[in-house]
Amino acid sequence: MFVISVAQTAGNHRGTRAEQAYESLKTRLLEGDLDPGDTVSVTALSAQLDCSRVPVMEALKRLEGDGFIRIVPQVGCRVVVPPPDQIRDFFTLFARAEASVAGFAAARRNQDDLAALDRVWNDLEAQLERADGPASRDPIYRRLNLMFFGQIHAIARSPIAAGLAAGMWDRSDFYIKIAFGSLYFSRDVQASQRRIRRAIVEGAVDDAERHVRQFLDTVGERVAHRLRSNKVAADR
Repeated sequence: MFVISVAQTAGNHRGTRAEQAYESLKTRLLEGDLDPGDTVSVTALSAQLDCSRVPVMEALKRLEGDGFIRIVPQVGCRVVVPPPDQIRDFFTLFARAEASVAGFAAARRNQDDLAALDRVWNDLEAQLERADGPASRDPIYRRLNLMFFGQIHAIARSPIAAGLAAGMWDRSDFYIKIAFGSLYFSRDVQASQRRIRRAIVEGAVDDAERHVRQFLDTVGERVAHRLRSNKVAADR
C-alpha cells in the first residue's frame, strides 16, 4: 500500500488537462522547484505542459484557493509567502483536527486494522532505509508521512472528520517546504510517529490525540520560527 495523498482528488477534474496541470504544478510547489515569492508565467507554464493557457489558468485558480498561489489581475501570479503568525494558527487548527482522527482510530481499531498498520509501518521503515539525506529534498519523506497518516485515517472510519483533516496536509507540506526546503524524518519525527502508532495499537485514545497534537504543534512552531528567522517577505 502506498498512499500518495490522504486527500481525494475531485472526480470531475480527473484526467482533464486542467487536472493534469493542477497536479503537475502542485507537485512542483510541494516537492519541486517553485519557491516562495517566485513569479509564475502562464505562457511559460503552457509551453512546459504542452497545453493552452485555459487549463493552466484553471489550475492556478485552484491553487490560489488552496492558498499556494496569489493571482493579481493584470499583474501576474506568484507563489505566496504567508505571515508566520497565520501559519502558526493553521497548525493549531490542523493539530486538533488530526488529533481527533487519531483518537477515533485508537477507539475503533480492530485486528485487521492493526495488521494493515503493521504492513504500512514495515513498508515505511524499509523505504526510509533507501531514502536520501536531508540536503537532497527527497520527496519520499513527504509521501511516507502521508502513507502513515493515511492509514490512520482509514482506521478512524470517519469520512467527514478524515476528509477535513486530509484537506490540510498539502498546505502543511507547502509551509514546511517554504521554511525548510522539504520534509525530513528527523529523530524527533520518527519518535513522534512511533508514539502515535503505539497509542493506536494500544487503543489509548487520549494518548493518540495528545501525541498527534504535540507533533503538529511542534512542527508549526518550528516552521513559524524558521520563517521569522529567515525574514521572508510575507504576502499581505
